[in-house]
Amino acid sequence: MDTGKIKFTAISIAWMEGGRMHLSIKAKAESAISIDWGDGHVTHQSFYSESERRFCHDYFPKHITPPLGGIPFRVVINSNSPDCRITGFLSASDMKVVDLDISNCLELEELYYSDENPHNSLDVSRHTALKILNCRDNKLTSLDLSNNTALEELNCSANRLSHLSLSSNFLLKKLYCEFNEMKQLFIGYAPHLREAAFEEGNQIDEATKMQILELIADNNAEK
Repeated sequence: MDTGKIKFTAISIAWMEGGRMHLSIKAKAESAISIDWGDGHVTHQSFYSESERRFCHDYFPKHITPPLGGIPFRVVINSNSPDCRITGFLSASDMKVVDLDISNCLELEELYYSDENPHNSLDVSRHTALKILNCRDNKLTSLDLSNNTALEELNCSANRLSHLSLSSNFLLKKLYCEFNEMKQLFIGYAPHLREAAFEEGNQIDEATKMQILELIADNNAEK
């Protein structure tokens, strides 16, 4: 089993000239990361101690518009050392990122995966080290965070979540879950929650709203 690998498909967007993929990767331990961009090009990068590196790859010349429907490229990020830990992943590009596979990268602490990806679910149940999760602007209909007890920041706004339970996320500090048409939001013991946006674009009852707002006010008063 690979212990430090992330895989996904990047699809060119037909109305954009060129196709540019931006990646930001965080890793711990002295080792090397390779990125196979899926078009015959491979990037190798060394990491020292705990560090972050940003990468940019152009799939087409800027004057070329990809064909309608796009062209898929299979991207594989691989740790070349067994003691290397990929702890952060961010994608932001002129490409659509789909079928993200992080099942072999269990030590992720930060994951940014947003902007109109087609999945209706995201499985992070085994990623117990996750501290920051940004999965806004997708099509998620469910999000199970019951195992993510280290989670400190969550942005799941603009999805299709009808309910969200954060009963196990005691360390949560920031929450953004607007524009989901959400009917149920449950927050348990959350002594660190001091910032939240959850009212707009949802259908949460007034009693729950008041309970959450009072919780945040009390937490901020204890600063």
